Amino acid sequence: MRLRPSMRENFRYILVHIVPDTTYESRDIYRAVAESVVSLYGDHITALLWPSVMQVYGSYGIIRCRRGLEKNLETALCAVTQIQGVPAGIHPLRTSGTIRTLVEKIPKNPDKRSGKAVISGTQCGVWISKRGRIDLKEKGIYHEIPRYITEEDTEDLYYDE
Repeated sequence: MRLRPSMRENFRYILVHIVPDTTYESRDIYRAVAESVVSLYGDHITALLWPSVMQVYGSYGIIRCRRGLEKNLETALCAVTQIQGVPAGIHPLRTSGTIRTLVEKIPKNPDKRSGKAVISGTQCGVWISKRGRIDLKEKGIYHEIPRYITEEDTEDLYYDE
């Protein structure tokens, strides 16, 4: 049986950025968050807070909690020092009542610069990450086709932004 909207539990969703920018599974993030909440507030508040990792998008994630206790969860998120034994931090960015709003606020390519390059007479889109990785995509009729280049080609690569 489905509950009426006025009878349902109200939740808040928190968009978080996980530093360093490595991909973690949701259960690893949940364990780090749960450990932090329990150590700060104890079992009683943790049960009231009811934290849950809803989705993970690379180095961004969405964490759910009960309405009215989101400040407690944000404080506990700031106290996370490691995930799976690796030094890491979780930074709360934004709080919302819906997941969709937070998904819209996630940066699409936060760590990449874009440009254009010409390789053997073909114009390609270039995305350069902070770590120096270069992604090339050739624009086709229906979709973008990934291009692969060798070490020799990178020496002749000239791109403009």
